[in-house]
Amino acid sequence: MTDSVTSEIREEASPVRVPTTSPPAFLNSVMRLFLRTPGLQRWLGKGLALLTFTGRHTGAIYTIPVSYSRQDDTVVVITKRLRNWWRNFGSCPEVELRLAGRRFSGRAEAAIGDATMAGFMTRYLEERPIDAKAYGLKKDQVTSAKIAQILPHIVVIRIEITPLS
Repeated sequence: MTDSVTSEIREEASPVRVPTTSPPAFLNSVMRLFLRTPGLQRWLGKGLALLTFTGRHTGAIYTIPVSYSRQDDTVVVITKRLRNWWRNFGSCPEVELRLAGRRFSGRAEAAIGDATMAGFMTRYLEERPIDAKAYGLKKDQVTSAKIAQILPHIVVIRIEITPLS
């Protein structure tokens, strides 16, 4: 085998380590402000949204910035399984989204990543290199073998949305 083929095989076989870090709280605060500011929101809002939901135990209202993909009336958000906020969608799936300056209501359904989501995750992370990095992948490492390794560490949240007046 040539050195480049051997290198590619070694790269595919090496395990992906999904980082356990989260964005700093101040960054989420800044992003919430930017995503609520009309001029900045349109610029940032192409791949970022504000997701508002109710805490399942506390009843408190939370708003967090999330990266998303939209197909018609379905929005998909991914997060690391080790985070806890996605667990709020089991008993209280009602959410609000602010996408590109518009507000939507929706019902969220969370599922742990599995093999049926591999194609979607590959496209999602190829389109969003910064998200791929958050899951321990460089842009050129978004392959089906690497995606298969990170799927158990990912939660996929599907939200069916309707516009709010």
